[in-house]
Amino acid sequence: MTRSTILCFSCEPGGSEVLIPVIRLLKARKGCRVVVQAYGLGAARFAAKGIDFVEIGPVQKDDPALLERYRPSLIITSATSLPERDMSEKHLWHNARRQGVPTLAFLDQWQNYAPRFSGTTESERLAYLPDYINCIDEVGEAEMAAEGFPRQKLVKFGHPYLSGLRGESADVDAAAVRRQLGFRSGEKIALFVSEAIREHYVNSRGYDQYDAFKLFLEICSSAGDSAVLVKVHPKDRVAGYREAAATYGRLNCSFVSDSLTSAQCLAVADRVYGMTSIMLIEAYVLGKEVVSLQPGLRIEDPLMLSRHGLIERIEDAGKKRELFQPGEEAGFGFSFDTERFLRALGELFGIPA
Repeated sequence: MTRSTILCFSCEPGGSEVLIPVIRLLKARKGCRVVVQAYGLGAARFAAKGIDFVEIGPVQKDDPALLERYRPSLIITSATSLPERDMSEKHLWHNARRQGVPTLAFLDQWQNYAPRFSGTTESERLAYLPDYINCIDEVGEAEMAAEGFPRQKLVKFGHPYLSGLRGESADVDAAAVRRQLGFRSGEKIALFVSEAIREHYVNSRGYDQYDAFKLFLEICSSAGDSAVLVKVHPKDRVAGYREAAATYGRLNCSFVSDSLTSAQCLAVADRVYGMTSIMLIEAYVLGKEVVSLQPGLRIEDPLMLSRHGLIERIEDAGKKRELFQPGEEAGFGFSFDTERFLRALGELFGIPA
């Protein structure tokens, strides 16, 4: 029996995370040969999770070398890169279309829909579309359709990474992580999740990560909290956070980057603060109290949870905090429908079960 070759690619950590359950599912199928390609932080995340991959460089437009080498029946990628930072996903979709190879992209977040599929100029808005996009659920479908995405390209398979999150969290020894961080047993921990907002968006949102962090420190200080954990994004710098925290000497701040996983940080956190990171959605899935800090916000809220009233958003340190009650319609669908996905492999791409 001839096996179908499926080529998977990501160069971003969030993109790798969302693809890892898909890759494992495909590798378990006898009729599939799965080749994973990556570089940068995406490659590092695959390596950390035990996924074999071929390290490559950035994909160039109109370069068919990768496709000619592996002759895949299907290409599955993430859809995480902003065009001014990296164009490899988009070039891969473009090159595949020219070679007649079908493509499927997985979103990792309910935000920045258009930039994920656009070039660097206004004339290239939505100029890079794969054949199909996993828009996750009805929320993603409605929002993407409103931004001009063709509905026939949108499929809803759920979120592979979030679906396995509870099981991964259950395996974390929270007490051991607390000891590693030097926090006392029973001490309430407030977690701040960083993002490289300034580096990616300059001041277009009305705030950067340090504005949000200072708001976080003010909230913790006024609430009488003392134990603070800061999870620093791989693309961010810890120095700016240490400098800001130094003015709040009463707070016991610990800073971690790659030394702890997101699951370990969330396991010990009692409350989780951040801006628009996927870790806020992870925390929500795990039943944590979650707050989005977006001081001076001047665009539509990028975070799906606060945009749809599922969690609180704070823009002003002087705002009186009250118990946040989401609306009756609160909720979103993230369970990865493996049966629907596997059926689609045959129905959309002709890859047998």
